[in-house]
Amino acid sequence: MDTLAGDISSIVFRRAVSIDSGKISLDRQMLNFLSKLDGKKNVGMISQTVDMDMSTIRSVIPKLIKLKLIEVVKENIPTLDENFLNFLKDQLSLSTGPIALVMVEDAIRDIGHDTSAIPISRAAELIELVSRQILDTEKRTSFIQTMLGKIK
Repeated sequence: MDTLAGDISSIVFRRAVSIDSGKISLDRQMLNFLSKLDGKKNVGMISQTVDMDMSTIRSVIPKLIKLKLIEVVKENIPTLDENFLNFLKDQLSLSTGPIALVMVEDAIRDIGHDTSAIPISRAAELIELVSRQILDTEKRTSFIQTMLGKIK
């Protein structure tokens, strides 16, 4: 999966200096972004700190990666398992029928992930997104409550 595909606000970068960097040239935005990296703040937090919109940051990050000045901080982020996703599809299908499978796949793609790597921290967002497809208010509320109970 491409690092910069989908929502990049939760990605954490750290400075990485290559020994063979030689002379490099940084523009103001690159320098500003680079100066705020600490290996703990995610792109969304840095965006607010440096007052840059995400489209600008999306153009800055590849330049810094190419210069080998930054790297993604790899964490073992817990992800939703297959049992949860199957439960989600089953519960949604009670209200929407067999189209639930497609709805869940579309929602996962909309939040910028694939089915094998959805962070647990994005579960509520996924539930909210697919619940929009349930037109009946009572069924939608029941679905959300059931799914939130499954998260806990």
